[in-house]
Amino acid sequence: MCCLESEQVRQRITTDWKAAQVHVLPMMQLSFKKLQDYLARFSRQYDQLVAFKPTGWTFSQQVDSVEDIQPEISGNISIYGVPYSEHSSFLEMKRFVQWLKPLKIIPTGQQW
Repeated sequence: MCCLESEQVRQRITTDWKAAQVHVLPMMQLSFKKLQDYLARFSRQYDQLVAFKPTGWTFSQQVDSVEDIQPEISGNISIYGVPYSEHSSFLEMKRFVQWLKPLKIIPTGQQW
């Protein structure tokens, strides 16, 4: 977290799980079983969970555009597969940003 260059971003990041509204978990935690266990830890605070799982496998023959992306739902947990991976092509990155529609993008890593 120290590498972030934005004071605004740093002010919004916390390691206090109960104070945070957005939690970032390791990819291997993004299964229904593990998310159910995770949600149970915060059952007094939250009654449903929405997860975004970045994956280059989101696009297939059944998915022609990001508008076609539908969540997998199990009970009170929804998992969206979003078209992104560290190995994404420019087009995949562009589609991801168009789908997410962020207000601001803060580049990280090496500047080309």
